[in-house]
Amino acid sequence: MTTEEYSHSNGSPKQFSVNIWLDSYDDVFSDFDSRAFSERALSDDFIAEARKMAKEKPEGRIELILQMPAAKRAQQTEAIIIKNLHTHFRRVVAMIEAEGRKSMRRGFILSSLGFLLMIASAYLISVSSTNFSCHVLRVILEPSGWFMVWSGLEDLFYGSRKKKAELEFNLKMAHADIRFVSLPIT
Repeated sequence: MTTEEYSHSNGSPKQFSVNIWLDSYDDVFSDFDSRAFSERALSDDFIAEARKMAKEKPEGRIELILQMPAAKRAQQTEAIIIKNLHTHFRRVVAMIEAEGRKSMRRGFILSSLGFLLMIASAYLISVSSTNFSCHVLRVILEPSGWFMVWSGLEDLFYGSRKKKAELEFNLKMAHADIRFVSLPIT
């Protein structure tokens, strides 16, 4: 498997080529999935290899070239596989983006509730400084509020960053130019 980099003469962004050698179409899909090509799950090994090669060149578009022996190629099957690959990567992008929105929403809610708990704790201090039950409630509310604020802020500021590399890879693959070519005869 190799990567090649080239730039279009019209000044568009660089595109690099990821070449993956396949013995058969089954190499793209999971060994444990016996469904038709249009429904099969992608192989973890295939995705891992594509991810590794895409990391080598983090900028620009990807051209995924799947090389196969000419005798084993079938255009109709290849069209189904290309569509399946794009669909898979688009679905993963949608899932990661939905998780990001969910993380942001959870972070906002946690932070807001934490601030409310700390405000309630401050109010208890101002209302009664001698009541034992107010002190107990304050001891419970204040650390809970801080915990919720910091947990929420972590989700808001760092939750989406954790998935950034995964999102970038899947976006590149969702928009990649995918084509099959016959292996050169040596």
